[in-house]
Amino acid sequence: MVEAIAFIAFCALVGLCGSQRRMGFIGTFLLSLVVTPVVVLVVLLFTGPSRRVEWLRRPSVPPPSS
Repeated sequence: MVEAIAFIAFCALVGLCGSQRRMGFIGTFLLSLVVTPVVVLVVLLFTGPSRRVEWLRRPSVPPPSS
């Protein structure tokens, strides 16, 4: 019973790590339940953030001054 709770908690932590990715929390969480969370965590290390997150992280360019 304790092992199952620890496994689900680890899957939830991996899901939180993947929340900024294209699959989001739910997709990453479910994938880590099916596959081991360690494998999904390694995959997350090699993938980049989603386009939405990249767009929000772009520095804003001030308008050119005349």
